[in-house]
Amino acid sequence: MKRISGTILALMIAASAVCAFAQSDLDGFPVGTTTMVYEVISEGVSEPQTLELVVTVRGDDLYTVRMTTEATGSAEELAAGFGFIFGAASVSSGTGRDVNYSSIQALIDQRSRLQAGEDYALPGADFVNVVAVTIAGIDCLEGTIVDSDRPDSRTTIAFALTDPVYISPRIVVEELRGGEWVETFRMELVEYSYAEGGG
Repeated sequence: MKRISGTILALMIAASAVCAFAQSDLDGFPVGTTTMVYEVISEGVSEPQTLELVVTVRGDDLYTVRMTTEATGSAEELAAGFGFIFGAASVSSGTGRDVNYSSIQALIDQRSRLQAGEDYALPGADFVNVVAVTIAGIDCLEGTIVDSDRPDSRTTIAFALTDPVYISPRIVVEELRGGEWVETFRMELVEYSYAEGGG
């Protein structure tokens, strides 16, 4: 197994949970408009939800970011909040979904060094079963985070390699229940487009 520096991890722990799955800073997007559409499935919400992120780079360090969400469900489901907000927030903060936040941050920042077919040791967790995948036309590396302190949960995450994305192209959280792995949260990029121009 390859090791990712603990010093890098220590710096990442201090990062904001809101940006936990941010793969590209705004300055990583080209001038023009990049549209990312995600489907979100969250335990406790009966219908899949849609999250659309549009990043428009106007040039001269000027950006516009638009986020649109859509959810269908009972009054009770919707009153509890959109699954992607609470699902992603609890995943990113490491609360409620048993995800090792520091491991995810380290992997995001080191994704360009990851290779398919390798396993990586992180403090308290391993990143295993790393494979090359294509999600919504974007080449990615995907693997599973297995936390030694939480053997009853695992997180599969994909990292974009060829195009800037604001949120990881795929995040899947599973829990071991009665000897079977049950998916409790999934956020997956289903559409990706780019239009040139200064906005």
